[in-house]
Amino acid sequence: MSSAVHMIDRRPLWSTLLWYAIAAVLTIIAVGPAIWLIVIAFQPPGGELYSLRGGFTLDNFRAAWNDGHLARPLLNSVLITIARAALNVFIAALAAYPLARMTFRGRDIAFVLLLATMMIPEQVIVVPMFRMIVGMGLYDTLAAVVLPFSVTAFGIYLCRQAFMAIPGELEEAARMDGAGSLRIWWSVILPLTAPTLVTLALFSVIGAWSELLWPLIVLQNQDTFTLPVALNNMMSQFEANTRAAYAAAVLSLAPILIVFALAQRFLKAELFGGAVKG
Repeated sequence: MSSAVHMIDRRPLWSTLLWYAIAAVLTIIAVGPAIWLIVIAFQPPGGELYSLRGGFTLDNFRAAWNDGHLARPLLNSVLITIARAALNVFIAALAAYPLARMTFRGRDIAFVLLLATMMIPEQVIVVPMFRMIVGMGLYDTLAAVVLPFSVTAFGIYLCRQAFMAIPGELEEAARMDGAGSLRIWWSVILPLTAPTLVTLALFSVIGAWSELLWPLIVLQNQDTFTLPVALNNMMSQFEANTRAAYAAAVLSLAPILIVFALAQRFLKAELFGGAVKG
């Protein structure tokens, strides 16, 4: 251990500075546009666009909220996001349990075929999905946005890998106490894989909240618009008031940032510890 520390300490100063510079550039590239978006959103109307002079105001946010009628799209996005995240976690965890903890003929083949669906671009299956939604009478409903993405192959894969990491002794002990497979899944497997389930839920929330293509196809009535669809329409409505459009984009970012901040406490490796003690 001491030799490894010495090797790290011997790194040339120029190398350390280079890595810090690369990290700073990548950070600016990743975060810079978002910061610039926020700055423009707070600019007072009438001033020079993309200028940092003139102070800050909340008038752009009021205009975006009132003139853009974002209350209903915001509510629709919240309902769709919650439904998709909950269904994705529940169904993926339920489907992953037999693939990880049970032995049956064709299990590995089924898993490989499931992974193969991840290679299919979403744009390829848009037309078949659209025809199915229309055939089911769900066109222009919130259910049309939720059901096709209520479970994903990635979610099943993520849960399966987490379930396989759980020691078999825990499951055997639960069976000796008389627990069945469903009880073990609910009371043993899910609590021990809580960080993975929270991670999957977070991915589902981000995907559902920011999705534009599919809702734009299946939603036509303004009462069913999600927030991304409403923002897409606002870009032309507020073409003469770019600041209001930017303010609307900032408003759409706020909820997802809050969710991410709240989920941070669950995304800790320490939650895995303590499951088995020797």
